[in-house]
Parts: sequence; C-alpha cells; structure tokens
Amino acid sequence: MTGGRPGLRLFWCFCALYALTSSGNPFRVPDEFEVYFQAASLIDAGDLSVPQTLAITQDGQPIFFGEFGADGKPYAPYGPGVAFLIAPFHLAGRAVARIAGVPRLPLPAGIAWEVLVGGLTTVATAFAAALAVAGFYRACVALGAARRKAVTLSIVLGGGTLLWPYGTSLYSEAWLAAAFVWSAALLVDARSRERGAAVRVVSAALLLAVAILTKPTAVVIAPAFVIAALLDPGVSMRTRVRVAVVLAAGCAVGAAGQIGWNLYRFGQPLDFGYNLAAMIPKPPARSFTLAEVPRGLFVQLLTPGKSLFVWAPAALLGLLALPACWRRERPLAAGLAAGLLSSLFFYAAYLYPEGGYAHGPRHLVPLVPLLLLPLAVPAVARRGRELIACAAIGGFMAVMAASVSFFEDQSPPGARTRGPYYERIDPPPGRPSNRYRLDYIPFKFALTSGHWSSPDRASGNGPDFFPLHLARARTTLPGGTAIPPWLPWAVSLPWVVVLLLSAVSLRSSLARSGEGGD
Repeated sequence: MTGGRPGLRLFWCFCALYALTSSGNPFRVPDEFEVYFQAASLIDAGDLSVPQTLAITQDGQPIFFGEFGADGKPYAPYGPGVAFLIAPFHLAGRAVARIAGVPRLPLPAGIAWEVLVGGLTTVATAFAAALAVAGFYRACVALGAARRKAVTLSIVLGGGTLLWPYGTSLYSEAWLAAAFVWSAALLVDARSRERGAAVRVVSAALLLAVAILTKPTAVVIAPAFVIAALLDPGVSMRTRVRVAVVLAAGCAVGAAGQIGWNLYRFGQPLDFGYNLAAMIPKPPARSFTLAEVPRGLFVQLLTPGKSLFVWAPAALLGLLALPACWRRERPLAAGLAAGLLSSLFFYAAYLYPEGGYAHGPRHLVPLVPLLLLPLAVPAVARRGRELIACAAIGGFMAVMAASVSFFEDQSPPGARTRGPYYERIDPPPGRPSNRYRLDYIPFKFALTSGHWSSPDRASGNGPDFFPLHLARARTTLPGGTAIPPWLPWAVSLPWVVVLLLSAVSLRSSLARSGEGGD
C-alpha cells in the first residue's frame, strides 16, 4: 500500500460525510450569499461584483454588506480567491439544474433554481474540509507517525472538531484550513526528502498566497510558517533563510494581490469593502480596540459557546504536547505558538471576536488541523483515553452544529440582536451596540423553543440538511414545483455510496497493512 492511498480514502470518506450533512443553504448571511453571488457573477459577467445582493431585502432595505466601487458596482468585502475556488461547484450545480429541467428565471420566479444551484455550490466547502483532513494525514505521516495513528488522528480531526460544520456551510474557513495544513505537510516533506524539496517549498508558498487571496485575514497566520522555517535546527542557516524567503514571497504575493484588488475596486490599498459605519452608532468606526483584548480572549477560550476547547477539545491535547514537540519538532512548535498567539490577540481586539453568526470560534477554524499535529510527533506520549474523550465531546458538538443552523440557534425570530446570542449595550465610540453574550449556550434556544421542529417553520429552517430544504422549497417557494420530486433524494444517493465504499476501503487497507496500534 502506498503512502498516499489512506489519505485519498480519508478525503473521499469525509467529503461524502460533509456533503451528506451539508446545509445547502448559502442564503443566510452575507458571508455566504455574497460569496455565492461572486461566483455567479464570475461565470455570468466575468467580474466579482454582486448586484444580485441588492434584491435581497429586510424591512424593505437591501441586505448589502459591502461598498460600491469606483465603477459604480456593488462589491462584497471578501477576497477574490474564494469565488474562483467555488466556481467549479457552481458550474456543476448549473449542470444538474439543466439536467433536472429546473429553469433559470428572474427572481422571485427563479428562486427554485437559486436554491438548487446554491445548495450544490455549498458542496465546495465539503471538498475543502476533506482536503484539510487529507492534508493533515499527509503531515502526520511526514512527521513520523505510523499510518494507523495518522488515520486515527485524521478521523478525530474530521469527525471530532468544528471542521465538520465548516464543511457544511459556505464560509471560507475550510479553504484556509486546507491551505495551511497542506503547506505544513509539504514543508515537513521537503525537509526529509531532498528530491523535489524546492518544488514542495514553492508549492507551500503558493498555498499561503491562495489563503490570503481567499480571506485577507489569513495574513495573520501565514507569517508563522516563515518563523517556523527560520527556527529549524535540522537544516543549515542558508537553507533556513532560503525557505523563509520563498515563504515570505508567497505571503507578499497574496498580500499584493489583495491590495491590487482593493485599488481596482475602491482606489484605496487598505479599503477592503467593509461598511463598518452601518454597524457603529457612535463614529468613527474602529475595527480593533486593544482595551477589548481581555474580553475577546475570554470569548475565544473560555465561554461555552465559543471556546476552542469545547468545539475542538483535541486541540487542548495538542497544546499540552507542545513542550515535547519543541524538543523533537521545533519548527512545528514555534510556528504553532506564533500562529495561535497572533490569531488570538488579533481577533480578541476585533469588533466581533466570536465571528458573528457562526458555530464555535469561527476565526480559529484554520488553526485547528495545525493544533492537532503535535499529537503525531513520535516523541509525544500517547493519550489514548484522553483522545477518545476529546473526540466524543467534539463529535457531539459537530453533529449538533451540522444539524442546527447557526442562524436559527443564535437568532430568535424577530429579535436578531436581542436574543440569547447577542446583548444590547451602550457602546463606546467606534464599537457596535450588539455584543456577544458570555453566557450563551449552544443549541439551547433552537432545541427548547420548539421553532426548530415546528411544522410551520419557514423554508430553510428546521433540521439543517440540503435534501430537506430542497424538498420543502419544492412545496413552499414560488416556482418550487419545477424541482422534480426525486431530486432532493437523488442529490444524496451518490454520496451515500461514496461514503460506504471509502469507509470500507479504508478499513480493509489498514487491516492489510498489518501495522500495530501505534
């Protein structure tokens, strides 16, 4: 059995799992539907403007989160890269709609087409999250872990952390997680294999550039790879500097691309398109405030609704393994420390350290695969029972998050900023008036209000799975009857087959390998 086969089987196994549990609902918040519209505009008009979002209204006002560019077009405040990443899945969605005979009509008559194609576009993040699992496996093996141990840790990552729910929505964090963990895998590989080392380093640098172009705040984590390269005692100083320069160049390319994109749209290098003034009652708007750092750290690490250690408990084991990791894999330990600290403090000072409407600590999702890597280092003591407990807790949170829409759980009907997720405050100048509640308990509102299971719920609410939403859209939305009755279930059947085949193949391949239970 070659080294790549378990990784490939893990990829297909988790891609199918995430696709089967996908919400298929990219129309909840601008972070999802504006990205979807970017991809649609890219295919329809060859640009990344989002004029479609002006047709989505609330209380008679468009829900447009962004700014109008110098050309008069509306632009979303997101990196240009993500639209290109999800475009193939959007095209596949269009192809399915055409085969199924669902016509594309002007809204609102064409809402059925949008629901179908939007749901299939969301599978893009299932692909991205599964890539992260496969890249994590590759990194574990490169660090010296036995295949069985690498597979076990990969299963914990894929099924026992918040990577799962982020593989079921259209947020961009899964793409960043995949880019970062594959960068780590390539760099560890390059250090142990002289042949092809330069190609691996350049590939890692390109992935860092892609991450920054996908979401500009990835620039907070990306420099940690440069630090890791400079602190690698296993290679000469000349090699360290050479690798660090290439990685820094990748970061610079990504940052330059984003700056160029800002200049093209708005004529300002640091104008990312965030219309903060609309959220700030007392100007001037300030994205970051150092005085908020202690509270922001508390939110990310210690609150029941957003703690990294509640949503990815195995990450705590990874952090506890850092001392042993430092002795054996100093670059990994140094890079992890740098990336984690920079992310925690950066987002702790941000307007919304909790990540807005989202499951768990959204901002920290790209770090989760990296934080589990110390557990793969051979010098790190085995923590079998602790790992099982962490996987069970994380798995419960992931299953619940994949079942309940973050929007329904966190925002009761008619009270988006006055419910259990946010509290209203009189903010200081530059800060928003809705603040994350420290005592928010995940899923409590959704499961006790009765709204989640009510037969009178609106289309898109209730158990958060694409086939259910699609079936409900067929009977409740204008033009929904254009969706064939067999289609809601047909979109899942191929993934059921892929999941079963890949799981059985993975199990049998490990049995044939004859490796012990490292």
